[in-house]
Amino acid sequence: MSDCPVCGTVVEAHTETYVSPYNKQEYKKYECPTCDVHWWEPLKIIPEFYEDEVFEGYIGFHEGMRLRIGKNHEAFFKNFPGNLKGRLLDVGCGDGVFLKEAQRHGFEVWGIDFDKKSVEVAKRSLGVETVYAMSLEEFYRFAKEKGLKFDVITFFEVLEHQDSPMEFLRMVKELLKDSGYIAGSVPNRERLFAKTVDWKYFHWDYPPHHFLRFSDMALKNTLEKAGFNNVEVIKTDFLRRELYPYIEKKLFGNLDRLKVWLKGKAVGNEHLARAVAVEDLERVSNSKSAYALKILKKTRNLLLFPLTIFYLPKLKGNGINLYFQGVR
Repeated sequence: MSDCPVCGTVVEAHTETYVSPYNKQEYKKYECPTCDVHWWEPLKIIPEFYEDEVFEGYIGFHEGMRLRIGKNHEAFFKNFPGNLKGRLLDVGCGDGVFLKEAQRHGFEVWGIDFDKKSVEVAKRSLGVETVYAMSLEEFYRFAKEKGLKFDVITFFEVLEHQDSPMEFLRMVKELLKDSGYIAGSVPNRERLFAKTVDWKYFHWDYPPHHFLRFSDMALKNTLEKAGFNNVEVIKTDFLRRELYPYIEKKLFGNLDRLKVWLKGKAVGNEHLARAVAVEDLERVSNSKSAYALKILKKTRNLLLFPLTIFYLPKLKGNGINLYFQGVR
């Protein structure tokens, strides 16, 4: 039995049990029939999990290897009102790649993340001191003391990590100016390949990394219950060029260890190889192996190209992210 962390509905029975390979903790998944949110118990964030680089993405943050904003960030610049600028706070800013693009668009950028390594990378990249290694709770107290308010607060791929989502959203709302905006994204639990690949082979969408799973309806319900108005939830599309690694896994299983080993040979550093895409290998290595891996990946894509045809009708609205925005 557990109470829904969004609407408080008592849910009698869990639907799934999962034992994390990282902390050996058993977690139970519950599904709320009222607001449609799914969550895992015990619901407790472990901050050290992020600096320990359990997942490749955090290595990329710490090494400053990311070159491009994500598709979730692109949705912001596509859908957010273009005439709105001002002071923007990005909660969970990571290495600051999104903030750098927001800076180019004329925003006064601020960021927080409790991953100290990522914050140092962000500061160097942005050339500002308004990025802090703080939790939202710590920054909330800091901002209240300084009288800080924000025109826009963003949180991309952050809400699903929260163990107290409504308290998180309450603090976000209080840090906004009147009629200020929120925007961000969460993983779409109804995305293409969620059940057949992501949840079968990977642990990134499980606790202690992610505690909440959202559909578009569950996300809208959560934001509206937190008191935000004019909430829009946009289901991103699954891009055809992103199909290849998923089709590969469906046919051959998970070959990622082999790929990391090959990239490690090319760059001479297996730790770094976990974070670097094949397309970017030549940034860190000018070896012939790096070039050969690019050719190998293009060959794989060419061979799998005919199979992508079967997925074309399923790409619309079945992308990895749900983008959202709303008004205080």
